[in-house]
Amino acid sequence: MYILLSLLLTLTLQAPAQKDARSLFEAGQTAHQSGDLTRALQLYDEAIKLDPSLWPVEMQRGVALLSMGKLNEARASSDRVIKLLNEFADSPDLRGMIAKVFSIRGEIELADSKPLEAEGAFRRALEYNQQAGPAHSGLAEILLSKNQFQESATEAKAAIAGGDDRSSTWTVLGTAQLALKQYAEAQVSLGEAIKRNPKQVPAILARAEALIGQNKRAAAIADLRAATEIDTSSQTRLRLAELLIAEKQFDEATKLFQGILKSEPDNPEARTGLAAALIESGKAPEAIAQLEGLIKDQPRRADLRSQLGMLYLASEPEKALEQYKAAAQIDSKDLRYQVGIGTALVRLRRFPDAVPVLKTVLAQNPSDDTTYFAHTNLATALFEQDDFANAAGEYIWILKKQQALGDRRRVAITLYFLGICFDKLGDLEQALKAYEDFLTLASAENQLEIDKVKLRMPSLKRQLSEGKGKRK
Repeated sequence: MYILLSLLLTLTLQAPAQKDARSLFEAGQTAHQSGDLTRALQLYDEAIKLDPSLWPVEMQRGVALLSMGKLNEARASSDRVIKLLNEFADSPDLRGMIAKVFSIRGEIELADSKPLEAEGAFRRALEYNQQAGPAHSGLAEILLSKNQFQESATEAKAAIAGGDDRSSTWTVLGTAQLALKQYAEAQVSLGEAIKRNPKQVPAILARAEALIGQNKRAAAIADLRAATEIDTSSQTRLRLAELLIAEKQFDEATKLFQGILKSEPDNPEARTGLAAALIESGKAPEAIAQLEGLIKDQPRRADLRSQLGMLYLASEPEKALEQYKAAAQIDSKDLRYQVGIGTALVRLRRFPDAVPVLKTVLAQNPSDDTTYFAHTNLATALFEQDDFANAAGEYIWILKKQQALGDRRRVAITLYFLGICFDKLGDLEQALKAYEDFLTLASAENQLEIDKVKLRMPSLKRQLSEGKGKRK
């Protein structure tokens, strides 16, 4: 965020000392524009020493501090500007500038992970100027994080109408439209974001989801491939691999899973995905035969037995259980093998046997990936035994983890099962909220679950209107 204030400063500078301050300020702006923030800040400080009342200099100084990540200093700077401008609050000529100050303050609070304070600052900015684009954009971002998608889209459109044409603003608009299942509109908005910043990975990933929503899978794959060239994170590569499997492009999917496992050998999704890709492509027998040969030569290799168990998991869970048990006997300290046992038991629908295994794993505080996989299998085992109270606790843990990762697709299905748990427990208020949140996030791939929820909702609402199923 960079603001030229030379004209305003010219109007305020009269005395010789102030003329020196103007020269320093202009030099600071030149350094600021060239990206030399340290030099810019030094020049702004020197100008303010000559005259502390020069709010345009202080304002630009705050912008530089924000860009440098010096948030406490930037906040103090914005406080001083607000104080200096307070006496001009009713001046029509300065209302737009006061709005800019509050917009900057909102950006500071957002950067400091204080959305409540940021929202207050952005709303103050709009009190002074309803067309303040950056304030609308900041509000749109906050509302998106609160899953208030319609309100977020409205604010993002207002930001664009107010002149905030940044890639990030178009990304927020497109992401909100995607959540509202306005797939065609989302595709257009996210395309605008990508035009302005071809390396805007969140926009590329979101556009891929919008294309999937319109059943344009080839175009979605192209977007995801482009995203993986910029962002090599496992999450991006996993999403591409999942879509490739759905489109029966198994060789490319297999290479992606193998690439992830080279750097993250414990990644459970990549391990499971690789097994699925090999099985779906008809190469599972070949992979199994290779591993069985290696195990014959090296029977004490727990990792090989675990890999073989993973390949067996989808089609022959009994053999998977055998291999995971053998791996656990060889290396009892590696909790991944215990999770493999629990997973195989869940696949075999031996839920009472799976629960103590998985609870024992979690009691030992395993690594993050192992913990997540243990929780998801434990939730399934408890749910299938109608232990909805404890299953709900597991789904809440899973939900928080998925929300922290921004994994909207998995959040949706977790909300579905959480809603069922609350429904079965008679907590209809909580069930309704979970179902509504699920419907907000669900996509075409959740159509079966969507239909079930929509069928249940009228009866649930009627019961609530009759005073039934409310928390006491």
